[in-house]
Amino acid sequence: MAANKQAVAVLGAGNMGTALAQVIASNGHAVRLWSIEADVLEEIREHQRNTKYLEGIHLHPNISAVWELGDAVSDAALVVVAVPSNVVGSIGRDLAGHLKSGSALLNVAKGLEPGTHRRMSETLAAATGPDFKGPVGSLAGPAIAIEMARGQPVAVIAGMPETSSASLVQRILQNDNLKVEMTTDVAGMEFCAVLKNIYAIALGICDGMGLGMNTKAFLVTVALEEISRIAQSLGGRPETVQGLAGLGDLITTGFSAHSRNRTLGEKLGAASDWEHFLRTNTVEGVAACRATSELVEGRGLPLHLLRTLHEVLFEDRLAPEAMRLYLSEFSYG
Repeated sequence: MAANKQAVAVLGAGNMGTALAQVIASNGHAVRLWSIEADVLEEIREHQRNTKYLEGIHLHPNISAVWELGDAVSDAALVVVAVPSNVVGSIGRDLAGHLKSGSALLNVAKGLEPGTHRRMSETLAAATGPDFKGPVGSLAGPAIAIEMARGQPVAVIAGMPETSSASLVQRILQNDNLKVEMTTDVAGMEFCAVLKNIYAIALGICDGMGLGMNTKAFLVTVALEEISRIAQSLGGRPETVQGLAGLGDLITTGFSAHSRNRTLGEKLGAASDWEHFLRTNTVEGVAACRATSELVEGRGLPLHLLRTLHEVLFEDRLAPEAMRLYLSEFSYG
């Protein structure tokens, strides 16, 4: 049992939300897991399982399924928002008026708000309104949900506006298997979290084309350079890009069979039915590519790989053709 037991709300019972709930509950905290999917909540309540998102995992008894958002967050020290980026704003608006003054908000989504290009923590802060005074930050890093839920060693990074709120997140999440680094570079880590999804699509295209590790290692290096240019131009710190949020998560997302962004790229590279995959899966890197391209327009940054991906995703370029041209024309110096 945790020495200082806390009430924690996890909003979103998808794979990552459920995995985080499992970790937090295993640390001895009382977790209220909320979702709009009544069938998922029903299975959690009746069987302590979520076979839709985490097959084979028996959920900790400290996890309670909750149908009402207000009930989930009423006395929570930490509210984890683990929903897709396109609904973070609406969840934030629904939360307004329910949050207690001392709560901290921790976003897990990796994206930019359409139209405003706000980061997810900014989106949450704006949506919850001026009456909520608690800290708002994000969680990032190379964390595949099923591996985390199984208790395999993993390290993540918590970005909060001040060290005290980052420490709260660390105390609630960290254990023998899950290590939590802390940072106040919220902007840098959130931009890294967005950008790695985009470049993971490029790495997946290599897989679909049958290109080998030499090519993927080359593209990882180029991708990290472009991520660094973008993140630093938008206020991030260089060390954040080189750490868990940047390099670490790029490797995981660009190489893992569990990564939807990499899988989309693989289907693009193989000229298979990628559009069906995109319709039936949340692939954050697609919207992120459009938003990032708009955000950096006019900054004069050399971002040729980002431009190539934009052509593939939004300008009807065939991925194998675009990638071959990019690789043939690339030169250092």
